[in-house]
Amino acid sequence: MGAIKENILLNAVFPLADKVMGTCAMRWYRQIREMNTWTREQVQEWQTHRLHLLINHAYNHTRYYREIMDERGLKPEDILTLEDIKKLPVLTREIILNRAEDLTPDNIQKYPHRVSSTGGSTGQPMRYLQDENTWGFTTAMKIFSWQQSGYHYGDLYVSLGSSSLFPVNKKSFVHEVYFRLRNTIPLNGMNMDAQVCRKYMDIIISHKVKYIYGYATAIYLLADYCVRNGVKHDMKMAYTTSEKLTPQYRATIEKAWGCQVMDCYGSRDGGITAFEIERGYYNVGYCAWLEADTDKPSLLYATNLVDFAFPTIRYANQDEVQLCDESEITQYNGQCIKEVIGRTSDIIRLPNGHILTGPGFTILFRKFHIAAYRISQPRENTVLVQMQKTVNFKAEENAEILAAFRKHVGENIDIQLEYVDAFEPMKNGKRRFFMVSEDDSHAGQLNGQ
Repeated sequence: MGAIKENILLNAVFPLADKVMGTCAMRWYRQIREMNTWTREQVQEWQTHRLHLLINHAYNHTRYYREIMDERGLKPEDILTLEDIKKLPVLTREIILNRAEDLTPDNIQKYPHRVSSTGGSTGQPMRYLQDENTWGFTTAMKIFSWQQSGYHYGDLYVSLGSSSLFPVNKKSFVHEVYFRLRNTIPLNGMNMDAQVCRKYMDIIISHKVKYIYGYATAIYLLADYCVRNGVKHDMKMAYTTSEKLTPQYRATIEKAWGCQVMDCYGSRDGGITAFEIERGYYNVGYCAWLEADTDKPSLLYATNLVDFAFPTIRYANQDEVQLCDESEITQYNGQCIKEVIGRTSDIIRLPNGHILTGPGFTILFRKFHIAAYRISQPRENTVLVQMQKTVNFKAEENAEILAAFRKHVGENIDIQLEYVDAFEPMKNGKRRFFMVSEDDSHAGQLNGQ
């Protein structure tokens, strides 16, 4: 029945919805299915052609790209290959914030688009235009990639997140249609205490939900609640996103529901979408060309090959990844990411070589009576751990926390513990720390990057 329903939705209903809403997801879905049968050389030929179109458009219709290319003595015909884009400078958030008007083409009316913005998790929110082609391609890539795990479009699933995964305010007609087509149950993953976890599992079990999508930590906490409280339910697949999926997160999810985990990486401002269809390899959507090292994690630069409403060429989205060498890729004809390290601002690199990332500390803090924490690096050789105590906090826990952090940060690093009354959320409602509870659920307040 799932395949029949999917066929009707993808071949009749969704194309009609695209026409009504002015979107193009199904056109790109058909393109992706076709490209999946191509050789790697054919894919790169298509990407190179798209790059030529993009460079010509950017040079002829945006003040910013015409200016930087003229300064370097470059013409569009000087950029012939995907490697040639390295002749152009990196596009940063600061440039977009300061020169958004100069990045907007003078023929913008030709390109259907929407106004979007980053959440401001790294400072000032960044407003930009998103070509409908970008939305359409990333949506289509998600449908196609989920299908590789046995999911049929239209199968019921739970979306566990916040406004970055689904609208929390009053939905427009467009969103209403879209959510009805997707057949999703949106649940807010910003607060995952025991009571909320019980409520969510009641919903999942009563609706016989077999697929769950959402923030990695939120899904982990729900799975951990099930393991600790003996709640039984079989899932077919968990799709994690937005945060680094740790080995323990994955193991707990698989143990709780007997399902596999497909990790997802995306960056809307960079036009990037990538799915871990084969364990350890994230298939990158053809619409973006990525630059990063293949021998170590490095800052990611992305060129969105289908966005003409707001050209982003060599955009540094502040994430660190490690790309696969082409010789390593055997089951995909595009680029693959080997490892997603995470947002640069969420990574603490210490001078002794130790690296700290946020999700792992979720597990560490479960044993302490701490309601919330935030970790930062005020100086190169200093780690500051700010914590909000619960009423059951014991004085001896201070020494245990200090000892635990010493194991993580290594020697010759100053560890400062500071206790605060509360943490304020950012303007977008998200928090850059993890909230944990005292009960067996070890529930939390999701970061939601």
